[in-house]
Parts: sequence; structure tokens; C-alpha cells
Amino acid sequence: MDLNQLEDMPTLETIFAQRGPLDFVREGNASEEPHAILSEIRAPASPSSSSIHSAQVKRDPEEKSDAYTRTEETNYLEQLIKHAGLTALESGVSIGIDLLDQLKLQLSACQSTGVDAWLSSIKKLKEGAEPTRTVVGVVGNTGAGKSSVINALLDEERLLPTNCLRACTASPTEISYNYSEDPAERYQAEVIFITLAEWLRELEILFHDLLDSNGETLRDSRDPDSEAGIAYAKLKAVYSHKTREMIAKGTPQDFANEPSIQAILGSVKLLSESSPEKLYQKLQVYVDSKEKTPGSNFRKRTGPIEYWPLIKVVRIYTKASALSTGAVVVDLPGVQDSNTARAAVAENYMKLCTGLWIVAPITRAVDDKTAKSLLGDSFKRQLKYDGTYSAVSFICSKTDDISITEAVDSLDLEEEISESWNKAEILQDSKQSSELALAELREQKEACRDKMDDIEAKSDEWDALKTQVEHSKIVYSPLDNPQKRKRRVEPFTSRKHGSIYHSDMDDDDWDAYEDEEDVLSDGNSQLDSTRQPLTKEAIEAALASFKVQQKEIRQERQAIDVQMRAVHKEIQEAESERSKILAEVKARCIRGRNDYSRGAIKQDFASGIKELDQENAAEEDEETFNPEEDLRDYDEVARTLPVFCVSSRAYQKLSGRLQKDDFRSDGFMSPEDTEIPQLQQHTQRLTEAGRKRHCRSFLNELVQLINSMKLWTTNDETQCTLTDGEKRREEMHLRKLLNDLEKGLKASGREAVTMLRRSLDKNIFRVLDSSIPLAVDAATSTAISWGGDKSSGGLAWSTYKAIVRRDGIYGGAKGLRDFNQELFEPISRNLATGWERTFQRRVPAYLDEFGTVTQAKLKEFHEAVQAGVRQRGKNVSGLATLSSQALVHMRTLERLTSALRTTITGLQREVNRKFTPVICTAMKHVYNICAGERGSGSYNRMKAAMRDHVDTARYTMFHEAAQTVKARLEDLCQTITQQMEDEMDRIFDMIFREYMQVVVGTTIDHQDRRFPMELSMRSNVDELLQRSDSLFAPALGELGTEK
Repeated sequence: MDLNQLEDMPTLETIFAQRGPLDFVREGNASEEPHAILSEIRAPASPSSSSIHSAQVKRDPEEKSDAYTRTEETNYLEQLIKHAGLTALESGVSIGIDLLDQLKLQLSACQSTGVDAWLSSIKKLKEGAEPTRTVVGVVGNTGAGKSSVINALLDEERLLPTNCLRACTASPTEISYNYSEDPAERYQAEVIFITLAEWLRELEILFHDLLDSNGETLRDSRDPDSEAGIAYAKLKAVYSHKTREMIAKGTPQDFANEPSIQAILGSVKLLSESSPEKLYQKLQVYVDSKEKTPGSNFRKRTGPIEYWPLIKVVRIYTKASALSTGAVVVDLPGVQDSNTARAAVAENYMKLCTGLWIVAPITRAVDDKTAKSLLGDSFKRQLKYDGTYSAVSFICSKTDDISITEAVDSLDLEEEISESWNKAEILQDSKQSSELALAELREQKEACRDKMDDIEAKSDEWDALKTQVEHSKIVYSPLDNPQKRKRRVEPFTSRKHGSIYHSDMDDDDWDAYEDEEDVLSDGNSQLDSTRQPLTKEAIEAALASFKVQQKEIRQERQAIDVQMRAVHKEIQEAESERSKILAEVKARCIRGRNDYSRGAIKQDFASGIKELDQENAAEEDEETFNPEEDLRDYDEVARTLPVFCVSSRAYQKLSGRLQKDDFRSDGFMSPEDTEIPQLQQHTQRLTEAGRKRHCRSFLNELVQLINSMKLWTTNDETQCTLTDGEKRREEMHLRKLLNDLEKGLKASGREAVTMLRRSLDKNIFRVLDSSIPLAVDAATSTAISWGGDKSSGGLAWSTYKAIVRRDGIYGGAKGLRDFNQELFEPISRNLATGWERTFQRRVPAYLDEFGTVTQAKLKEFHEAVQAGVRQRGKNVSGLATLSSQALVHMRTLERLTSALRTTITGLQREVNRKFTPVICTAMKHVYNICAGERGSGSYNRMKAAMRDHVDTARYTMFHEAAQTVKARLEDLCQTITQQMEDEMDRIFDMIFREYMQVVVGTTIDHQDRRFPMELSMRSNVDELLQRSDSLFAPALGELGTEK
């Protein structure tokens, strides 16, 4: 630019009048660490540049040299931004928010347009401090235990809703942290229903699946596993009062227009409860199904409508510690949902996912090669397109489901645990021996009880004789009849033990026994005449003898009790020790299987990526392909893959839950053995990188705001020290430097976009063009294969019909089929590597180079200005603030590269999904033709129509898909260019304003004098700004040093 042109540029005062405080809050993430060149910029070395001035009210010009109160310069906030510790950064954000509140309070003391603009900037910056979200998608087949794993992750016994209908795919369920402090809202949920248009589309498909060409319900609608059975179940769930005849006579429009249904569609149901049990019960009303497996009993609901077919997504909010740092866990459907609204929601979550968890039972995870197959090649390739391989984590569930014998054999642990097995067998033998000894002691104790009962009977008899003697009656010694006594004792109940001792005598024995009693009774009168009557002394002596015998028996029984307790203790100790040994053996087997599974999954995962890389490399350039050359470090891929082997039930049991479940958690010595705590920590760690970026972004913008406000508070006449001629020369020189900076920044942006376009052309556009003929050649044979013989992968008529009714996409019992994707497969397979190379390798490199170059240009500009000002000795004090602001601008430029990378990632994930919709549109006509076929020979007509259509459309639809994607990628380049230019313009405008103010100075119209109230407010704000940096010292420690 010619320097003479500077005369035509607007004056500084005009610029200031046109520009207010800039918007300091923008979307995007700050970079983790500033570039190395940031550390090279420092404040000027002169004494005046090592301190920060405080603006005061206007003073006498003669006192200008002492016009500002100097405070010692600190750099706690700068240290904090560079600090690696997340805790310190988040503490700094909290301090920053308090500082913004204090600034807002000071600014509110005076009303003006400038103050309102600052208040608006403070408000936006505070809003930018809200926690970020890290979305984690959880996928897995039915029965994988996803809900159990998530409930354990949340430390809840049962919170996630379930839908038990076998033919229905659950809605996506999002679980995030609940920030409400109201105890009554500790657990919250949102149930979001599909719209009228979405339900009408679903009804059209259901009616097609259920009715035949005559409008009657198909016979196989009674089979719950058939497409017609699934359709009937969904219709009956929502329209329980409709009979088959009523359904056959109705239309999708009539069903959708029912008032009770329209009242639900498009609405959101909000639920709040204080306990998880209550929220779960409320959610079950919406997501539970009456339709269970045949023969099962379940609680009938009185409501006429089941809501689950109408739900689009469920959001749950809970105070789970694992989610407290911003993680959002989304339970995604296991297979493709026939409901397009729910399928679209699930697809959107997949695009947003920062992490992706794949859940599979440990008994199948390795055998099924889950890690290698990764739920299918198309799913694996989509991860490559999205660049989310590094975001994958594997969760092997149900580790408590183990056979010790099989584990010992398969893991070759026989020798390792043989000693433990031997100890367990010895303890078992010892236990059995002790049990035999205990049985003998019980018999001895029983004998003592018999003797005691015998003596008690005698004692009672002699007590009766004593009573008779005391009443002056003549009594004789009872006759001893052991047989009688023995027989009489057995059938009586023991007074102390309440047990009945039964005799082995049959009826004949009892008859003989009674006859014997009669004989003895008759003989007593004859014996009495020959015996001596008993005296009272003799009776008392006999009773005393009985007491002695009772004491001896009690002592004997007590000794037996002592022995029994000792033996019982030995049994318990042996059983306890044996159980402990067996639990350790089980724990060893569980750990062994976990370690084996973990290693196998890591290797399978890396092998799957390697096979895909080699397949793509071979197809991309077969002549130069070298299978012995690794395209990436696959050992590192395996090593860094997170794999967790968890037992949700064991963790819940060890945590005091599942009290009603008969489940033993032996084999898990602590909750850590279940690996649920490790998964919870992993969930929190997933958020750390984003939280660091977010904190640094906020703090960087806070520094920018502080510096800008410092310049604003000192913007009075006291800084204008230049003559008009000096000011004009300074302005011309500075404008030239600014012009060079602006050109350099824009040139760097254009170069980055140019490199991006070159990479798109080389790695994507050319590959697309060369792959289209492959897709054209394969299309017809692919379409024919759909209707081929079942033995060669052909489809049954009902499945074929279900697919075409759903625009080529259907997930049935045998998995997902996508005709559109299968037609696109030859292109997708070839394009994956180039797409990944562009967006995962080339683009980050271009953006890093852009950041480095722009920061270097800004550094060069600042140093040139600084050298000139110091050489002329004019307003050197203001350079301290500019030096600090320069660091902020450099970090903003680096944050711009991160923001651009985030934008590109989001856009490219959208674009790489645009191929198949174009193909679907091209196939829509034949899908409608096939779906409308009825009657005899309809399947053959469907297959013929499909073959003929594909044979014709293949020459155009792949070109149309390619052109659509190319156009979207060009739009991506335009978006990036615009975002880059807008942000660089914003940064440049701020630089222009700040450097002009400090270097050239501002002349204030004497007729526009500020009122004392505003000057006082500015002084108070400036005082707060000067001591603001010291507020951040506690975040770094007492002495302001890094921990």
C-alpha cells in the first residue's frame, strides 16, 4: 500500500466512534498448549514496561510523570492457562466467574453505551463457562447387558427403562448429569415423542407389512417373529381397542388422526422424582410393553395406549458421579430401527460421539471375534470415515458367568491351582470327618437325654411316694421294670426339648405290652405283702441319689456340648477356608479369562484395522501395494484400545444392592475386581481433554477482556503525549505494519484452504471418479443377488418386501440389510483410505502449519511495533498491556485451528453420509413398484423390476452421488474459508484498535468531557483490573507456583 493512501483512511477517532467493545465469546475449543513462539514474547525490558498502570481521574499535566500508580506485575493467570492440571484450570474458571461478577457490579454504577457493551461481553463470557458435553454412545446386540452395565455405571440398581417386546428396538436413551439442587428433582426425565408426519410414515409401512393384496391381515401376523406379526404388535400396542377387522378396514391417515394419538405426537413429557424407583415406575408407563413372551405373567396396565412405539428418544438426568464431569451416555439401539425417526436420532448421536463403547458378553466377545468384525464391515468402515477408531472402547460384560472346570482347562491353569485344589479337598475331607464326629457326639448327647428323662421319671415317682408318706400313707418301693420304662419313654415328648421319640413297635407289640401291664398290676398287690414299707428318710435318700445322678449327667452333657462346639467350629473353619480357597480359584479363573479376552480383543481389533487398510491399499494401487509394509503402528493401536471386563451383578451385590436376587459375588474380592469402578473413572477421563480446552478457552478470553478493559479505563487525555506531526508519522508507520499483518494473515488462510482443496482432489475426487466404474459394473449382479437362492445369500420374499417398503433399509432378526449401501460398497471400500488420509492426517497438518505461520507473523508485527516505540520512547508503558494481549491473540489463533478442526470433523461426518441418500432417491421409484406388487408371481415381478431399474440407473446414480458429495465438500471449503476470515478479521480489528490507541494515542473532544461519576467508575474498574491477576494465585498454590 502506498503511504500516501493513508491520508484517505479513516481517522482513529472515527474508528473508535464506530467500534465498541468486541464480542469476546465465540464457539470453538482452545488448544491444549500455545505454540512455542508464544513464550518468546515478553513485555519491554524498561522499568516502565515492567509494571501495569492504573487509570486515575484527570490530573494536572505537570504531574504526568507520576500520574499512574504502579503495581508489581504478576503472571498468575498466564501460568494458569499453561498449567497442565485440570483441577487448577477449573479452579481458575471459578475465580474468573467471580471476577466477572465483580466487574459487572462496578460497571453497573454508571450507565452509558460503552458500559452496556462491556456488560454484554461479560454476560456472553459467563455463558461460555457452562460445562461442555462429551457424548459416549453404547452399542451392542440384544442380551449383551448394556442396560445392566449402564445402571452399574450410574450406581443405580435399576434406572434405565427397558422395553421387553421381542420384536421392538428400544428408543435411544440419553443419560446425563442432573444439575438441579431441588431434592424433589433429584431424578428427572424427558420422554420425547415422534411427530405426526413421522408416525404417519410408520403407519404406512406397518399397514403394508400387515395386509395382503385384498386388504386382509396376513396369516403369519399371528407369528410374533414375522414382519406381519411385528406390525400387528405395534398397532395393537397403540390401538388396543382395534380388532383385526377394524385394522383391515382402516387407513394410516385415519389411525394417525385419532384425537388421543394426536395429543401425544410431537409432545414432550417431563418427569421429576426424588428416588430412582419412583422415576423408573413412571418411565415404565411409557416404555414398557404388555406384549411379553408367550405364557409369561406380567402386570396389566389399565391405560388403553402403550406409548413405546411413539417414543423418539428418552433423556434421563441423574446425579451419578461418573457423569458429573460432563459425560453423556447414550444407550443406542442394537439394530436398525424400522422407525425412521428413531433411526435418525441414533444416527445423529453416532455423528456426535466422542467415545463409542461396544458391549458384548465375555462368553461371546472373543469367540464371535467381536473386535475384529466390529459389528460388520460397513460399521467398521464408517468408523474409518468418521475418524473415530481411537474413540472405541470394548466392554466385556457378564464376567461372573464362568465355569471353573472349563476355565481351568482352557486357560491351562491346572498346575497353578493344583495346590489350591488339594487344600480344598483336604479341607473337604476334614469337614466330613468332623461331621461324623459331630454325629457321634449328638448320639451321646441323645443317650444322656434318655438317661436324664429316666431319672426324672423316677424322681417324680418318688416325689409322689414322699407326698403320700407325709399324709400318713404306707408306700412301698416301686418295682423296677426297665423294659416297661424304656418302652414308655420312647413315645413321650421330652419336657425340655419338645422332641418326640417314636417306638419301632407295631400294633401286636403294643397289645402284648398292654397285657403285660395288666399282669404286673395284678401282681403288685401280692408283692406288697412281702416288702417293707418305705420311710420318709429312705425316700429322701433316694431323691438325693437321683439329684446326684442328674448332676453327673448334666456335667457329661456339658462336656459333650463343649466338644460339639469345638467340632462345629472346626467344620465352620474348614468350610470357610475351603470357600475362600474356591473363591480365590474362581477369582483367578475370572482374572485369567479377563486377561486373555482383553489381549485377544486388542489384537483382533488391530488385525481388523490392518485387514481393512490392506484391502483398501490393494484396491487403490495394486501394483505398488506391499502387504509386508504396515500402514500404521498396529501394536500401538492394540495397546491403546481400552477394554473393560465387567460384572454388573457382582458390583451391584458388593455395593449392597440386588438384595432380592439370589446371586453370590464370590470370585470378586472387592468392587474393583468387577472393573465397574475403572469404567466409571474411564468415563470421567474421557471428558478431561475437552474440559481442559474449554477452561483454557475461557481463561484466554478472560485475559483478552481484562486487557481490553485496561486500555478502555485508561482511555483519557492523559496519554496523549504526541504532537500532531508525531501522531501522523506514528499512524502512517503503524498502518503500514498493520496492512502487512492483515495481508499475511489472509495469505496464510488462503494457503491452508488451497492445500485442503488439493488433498480433496487427490485423495477423494480422483478416487471417486476411478471407483464409479467399479460400482457400475457390480450394481446389476448385486441387485440380482438379493433375489437369488437362499443358499447363496438370497432373501426370502417377506424380508425383500420389508426392505423395499422401507426405502432399502431394514433391520430384522437376521441383522441389518441396506440395499443402498450395498450398491455403494465398491466406492465406499476404495474411498475409505483416501478419506481418512485427508481428514485425519492432511487437514490437521495444514491447520497446524496455518497456526504456526499466523502466530509467527503476529509475533513479528508486535516486535516491530515494540522496537519502534521503545526507540522513540513514546508511551512505552502501554506496551506491557499490548505484550500480554499479543500472547492472548496468539493463543486465539491456535484456538482457531482447533475450532476449524472441530468444524471440519463435524462437516465431513455429515458429508460422508450423503452418498447413500442420493442412491436411495434414485432407487425410490423401483422401491415403490416392488412394494406395490401383489398376488401370484409378485416376487418374480419384484426381482425383475429391481434388476431392470438398477441396470438402467447405475449409469447415473453413482455420478449423481459423487457430484453431490463433491459439492458438499466444496461447501465445506467455503465454510472453513469464511470461518477463518471472520475470526482473523475479528482478531485484526482488535489488534488495530489496541495498537492505534497505545502507539498513536487518542484525542478526546473537550466538549465530550466525561462526568465525574464515569471517571470514578473507570477508576474503580481499573483498580479491580490491576489486582485481578493476584486473585488467581490460589489456583496455582499458596505461593502461586505450579503443583
